[in-house]
Amino acid sequence: IVVFHDERLKRTAAAAGRVGDRTLEQLKKLDIGAWRKSAFRGQRILTLEEALSVLAGAADLCVEIKSYPDAPRGIEIKLLFILSHYDYLDRTIIASSDDAVLTRVRELAPDQRLGLIHDSGGRENPFERARRIGAASLHIEKALATKPFLQRAREDGFQTYVWTVNEPKEMEYFAALGVDGVITDFPERLAKLQLHCA
Repeated sequence: IVVFHDERLKRTAAAAGRVGDRTLEQLKKLDIGAWRKSAFRGQRILTLEEALSVLAGAADLCVEIKSYPDAPRGIEIKLLFILSHYDYLDRTIIASSDDAVLTRVRELAPDQRLGLIHDSGGRENPFERARRIGAASLHIEKALATKPFLQRAREDGFQTYVWTVNEPKEMEYFAALGVDGVITDFPERLAKLQLHCA
């Protein structure tokens, strides 16, 4: 399992094709940092094991399982095995926008914390979906993070995580609204603010 946001390599690795079509050896040769700034040039794709070794228990995790129509099956059990091996199951929320993925995780690990990713285009009621799956948290697009939505989530017993929150003012705003956390591309900005979410 590799840690990578997109299905395709073009945006961040300047390479053609999909992540799943390459071997790990091929993926490790790609520079995934050059597209950002020269300071990140030479950064390589990490395996989940490498990322967990770097963290060394210093932070809790939210791992998103991306779902694509022809994605290989079985990633759920592989993920659970790796998290268990590194003693990280209790410190991880496994999140996905795919109900079937979360249902498979629930079947394999009944006590695992799950997060349902829901965006503004979602048609089904997110509270009903999360309840049906047994999710502990809702991971919502920031446009959905209104006071009424967050109040309903609290009343229904769901934690809330808002994405993608990159500006310090927005981080402060959502912390003041009482979200449980923000998902950001800039964790160092969040750390500098020393905010305490709900």
